[in-house]
Amino acid sequence: MLREIQIPRVAKIASLAVLLLVGSTVYGQNSEKPAATPAKKPEAAAKEQTVKPSQSDVFRKFFITGELRAANAVQISVPRIRSSFASVVTYLAPEGSQVKQGERLVEFDSSTLTSQRSEYERRLDESKLTIEKTKADLEAQRCDLLNAVAQAEANLKVAGLYAKTPAELLAANTFQKYQLDLERAQLALTKAKEQLDNFDKSRPTQMALVEINRAQAEIDLKKIEGDVALLFIAAPQDGIVIYGDNWASNRKIQVGDNIFPGMPVVELPDLSSMQVIGLVYDTELSLLSKGMRCTFSLDAAPGPTYQGVILSLTSVASRKGFASQQKVFRAVIQPDKVDPTAMKPGMTARVMFGIKLADKATTIPREYLGLDSEGRYYVLKKTGKPEAARQIVEVGAFGDALVEIRAGLSSNDSLMPVQKVWEE
Repeated sequence: MLREIQIPRVAKIASLAVLLLVGSTVYGQNSEKPAATPAKKPEAAAKEQTVKPSQSDVFRKFFITGELRAANAVQISVPRIRSSFASVVTYLAPEGSQVKQGERLVEFDSSTLTSQRSEYERRLDESKLTIEKTKADLEAQRCDLLNAVAQAEANLKVAGLYAKTPAELLAANTFQKYQLDLERAQLALTKAKEQLDNFDKSRPTQMALVEINRAQAEIDLKKIEGDVALLFIAAPQDGIVIYGDNWASNRKIQVGDNIFPGMPVVELPDLSSMQVIGLVYDTELSLLSKGMRCTFSLDAAPGPTYQGVILSLTSVASRKGFASQQKVFRAVIQPDKVDPTAMKPGMTARVMFGIKLADKATTIPREYLGLDSEGRYYVLKKTGKPEAARQIVEVGAFGDALVEIRAGLSSNDSLMPVQKVWEE
């Protein structure tokens, strides 16, 4: 009885296992993806792309970098003062801020000039006191001379009275003495008057000497005050504050820098006169000329592009920067339209020039030109055979997309792209 019961149970388990096996097989077949169609080999696809030489212009684009600057700007430099060789910046209006005419812009350390001004003020006060003292001394000397003249006149009168005494009333020697006293009195009066006259003539000169000292002290004081005024600079016009470059530190000028007279500290540009100053290397100079058109964009404002024209090119290379030994030429590019809201001084510009290298020349795309191991240029000509024929050609100008073919091809040749494209 037990055996009869166990046999159906084993049969059920076996049938269940068979069902599971069949189900998993069906599920696996349904979940498999269809096989992908084999892709064509690149060589086969390349063989299907053929071109024929065409008569076209060969263009090439190249780029230079530049910087926006204002053609018209008020430049504030370190003032040249007599009492100091260098000046320390103590205040700068924030860079990029808008300032109005007359507002505080730049200030330099004035402590040295302030102490010197105090010294010159003291000298001026001393010179004024010296003038007053000299006037009093000269007046006292004149009074003494006037008294001497009056005394000499009195002595002359007394001597005259004695000299008028008749000779018969006096002894001979006494009479002669009175006559000599009269002559002495006359000489003394003449001398006193001459001394007074000479004093009156020399008095203005003596006063002029002390007046010169006062005038010199006043001049020195005015110079110091003028130098102090130069150290406090107000904005001469409305504009945006642009800091100058500190050549010694290779950075922008900042408060605390000790800079030399004549160095630009701040610039107030006229935003309506913005230009691009392009940096041109010697290998690119021959490609540019005055009047050439160009397109430029701003790194700080990607998207919009602007048209412009070259106004001028420098004929002498100069250093790229104060701390750089690399020399470049500079191209001044005038935009057709200036956008003051987008164009700010100091922005980096990327300038593109398009140059026509060949006119109505036989050309092919660059990817259809190859370079072999011997340095020869070649193309692959399509023939009736499975393999393409390699044809050596003479090339001319290389453009961005096209290459000028001077010899080795005809207009009816069909070309296939080479596997190894020569890159310039």
